[in-house]
Amino acid sequence: MAFKNLWRRKGRTLLTVGGIAIGTAVVVALLALTDGMAGQLTGVMSGGGAADLTLMQAGIADMSFSALGEEVGEAVAAMPEVEWIAGLLFNIVPLGQRPFFLVMGLDAQGPGVQHFRVVEGKSLQRDDEVLLGRMAADFFDKGPGDELVLQGHRYRIVGLYETGVGYEDSGCVLPITGAQQLFKKRDQVSFYWIKVRPEVLDKTEELIETIKERFPEVMAYRSSESAQNIPDIQTLKSLAGVVSLIGLLAGALGTMNTMLMSVLERTREVGTLRALGWRKRHVLGLILQESLALSLMGGLAGLVLGAGLIGVIDLIPALTGALAGRLTLRTLSPGLGVALMLGTLGGLYPAWRASRLQPIEALRYE
Repeated sequence: MAFKNLWRRKGRTLLTVGGIAIGTAVVVALLALTDGMAGQLTGVMSGGGAADLTLMQAGIADMSFSALGEEVGEAVAAMPEVEWIAGLLFNIVPLGQRPFFLVMGLDAQGPGVQHFRVVEGKSLQRDDEVLLGRMAADFFDKGPGDELVLQGHRYRIVGLYETGVGYEDSGCVLPITGAQQLFKKRDQVSFYWIKVRPEVLDKTEELIETIKERFPEVMAYRSSESAQNIPDIQTLKSLAGVVSLIGLLAGALGTMNTMLMSVLERTREVGTLRALGWRKRHVLGLILQESLALSLMGGLAGLVLGAGLIGVIDLIPALTGALAGRLTLRTLSPGLGVALMLGTLGGLYPAWRASRLQPIEALRYE
């Protein structure tokens, strides 16, 4: 009955559904991109799962600003709980048609570089050599023996690698000393990967606290949780929350307007139902059902539209690997929840107003 009543005014119903769908789609797309980015960064900041802890600079607004001295790495490496430590220096630069190209610097002989599996060519030997990710190689149509120019410096591609992490596979790896020279960050790294000795894994939290006490300028996290704590992800989550709130308010107002117009146009109908014995709660339930049906249609359409937006982003070659949305129940369910909340909030006042109509006055309404 609710869908039948809404279909009386097809144009108005479709416009309202469209508004709800757009708001829901934006929420879904933002959450999917945030979740995808968190997953990618978790891969980067854990060395593909090889590291147990990640260290980065405390109090920064963006992870790209993180800078830790090599003396920190040397001191942590001397701790008895640490099996190995590897520093990584990274920066994001524009390269050709790609606005975001990840350049990473690693010790070519250290444990951290083992995560970058060379699938063609050979490993790094000199500061003027570079390993190129498979996705980047496909995009730029380059391979071993070709040349790569980074910020005016020429490097020879000696090999291609794969890690399974989109951010990494769409970037490149330099020897750590070469990266420090390129970005003018002598004796600095962006963060450290730490492997804890297996026999003391149960004391990992104690090690984290020890590092924080000894180095106040350092933040230490479990590598599997580090991406959730970095400022970039927290900013994106805040942005998604603000956009969701704006969408909630706009959608609720649109739904309320539609339902108020519906109640106004059906005043005599409501009066007839009340005269036939319908109680206030029955009228209240009828209008709320229509409002929820409206938001459900908009929500389902929004889920499809949001998934479509993520699909379109994935098809843009210049953004391949840089923006990767992850559509899961965790990203889809909030979008549908927002849509249903719109129906509830937008239908409450019209439903209350309809239930307050007196049968005699409603029947006399023209």
